Amino acid sequence: MAGGQGTRFWPASVAQCPKQFLKISGERTLFQDTVYRLLPFLDISDVFVVCSQRYVALVREQVPELSDDQIIVEPAPRNTAPCIGFAATYLASRFPGEVMAVLPADHVIREVGEFHRLLGDAERLAQEGWLVTFGIEPDHPSTGYGYLERGEEVSSQSALDRPAFRVVRFTEKPDLETAQTFLRSGVYSWNSGMFVWQIGDILNQLKQHTPRLYKTLIQIEEAGRSSPLAAELFSSCEKISIDYAVMERTDRAALFPCRLGWDDVGSWGAVRNVRRSQGQGIVSDTLTIPIDSRDCVVFSRSGKLVGLVGVDNLVVVETADSLLICAEDRAQEVKALVDELKARKLEKYL
Repeated sequence: MAGGQGTRFWPASVAQCPKQFLKISGERTLFQDTVYRLLPFLDISDVFVVCSQRYVALVREQVPELSDDQIIVEPAPRNTAPCIGFAATYLASRFPGEVMAVLPADHVIREVGEFHRLLGDAERLAQEGWLVTFGIEPDHPSTGYGYLERGEEVSSQSALDRPAFRVVRFTEKPDLETAQTFLRSGVYSWNSGMFVWQIGDILNQLKQHTPRLYKTLIQIEEAGRSSPLAAELFSSCEKISIDYAVMERTDRAALFPCRLGWDDVGSWGAVRNVRRSQGQGIVSDTLTIPIDSRDCVVFSRSGKLVGLVGVDNLVVVETADSLLICAEDRAQEVKALVDELKARKLEKYL
């Protein structure tokens, strides 16, 4: 899934080139990393990308190995349930009975070999009718992630490398006290937003739990995906996440607890988790000279030299037309700044 806006990464992430197409974590973009880390577990011909028409050129430019029929053009942004359903109906006619993995295009995963082994286990469990997700083992009481509570171990006919568990409960981003309680309990994982299931199973679950959405998806297939009616129908879909639409309602949700060196890089503050410090806690993609300064994140689209004097715990982001300066511990609030720009009708900066 490569259609998100990445508003917490403003001003680098803008409508024309959102977060997933930026080199946030290294020499490749987050989107490129998402595709290429699947190889050689999958062949490139088995990778499909869902995005809006606006990002098709970026997708082609960044991963030129993808053919036109591997790019699924989403008519409008309607959250993850319509997106996943739209992709599943596309794949169902081409790969009946197959298993699909759903992966956001903006995550960092350092343990690629372990990720491949996990995908193999998830595929085997999905073939038994489970809707599989990956629960990241928490190492601190984060308030920025959703949580999954695991229940009893799932009995599987396959030889799995690790145990899987039923998902008892999904919890949205908690307050600090609740997150601390979750961490102490030992039965909660961070919700990674990655899924593996049979194509037919997720469509049946959508039909059962969100019949209006399912009906609309079928109408789109009947109308033809490139027709004006299809775009109109898709734009009428309820904006709903796959967690709310299916995973919180089904009795077939299973999770693998895992450690993958994972980070969803949700805000500028998270960049220090995926980039090496230049010293004094300075994480930067450009030449940065700190004087009596520590623990700052610096990002420059133009490659300007940045000087820091007597400042700590700042995020400094420079683009051609905007400059962001914020306290690192308030980096999640950049989204509020984006909302303010919209309210003031300053969309030209977005």
